[in-house]
Amino acid sequence: MKYKKYPMGGFLKGARHSEGGIPINAEGGEFIIKRDSVNGSTLDMLEYINEHGDMPMSDARKRR
Repeated sequence: MKYKKYPMGGFLKGARHSEGGIPINAEGGEFIIKRDSVNGSTLDMLEYINEHGDMPMSDARKRR
């Protein structure tokens, strides 16, 4: 089976677990959160964390 890789992280699109899910190849140290935690009010924050490796407010404090 060929697994899709997400070396830069990001939002996964595809079937639910009950429909077979999405085969992925994950590395130690990566973190996967449950589907219900990804929504319109969290997606921007999750994408920011993925890109910058920090929370927006902690990143802003470093720039002062």
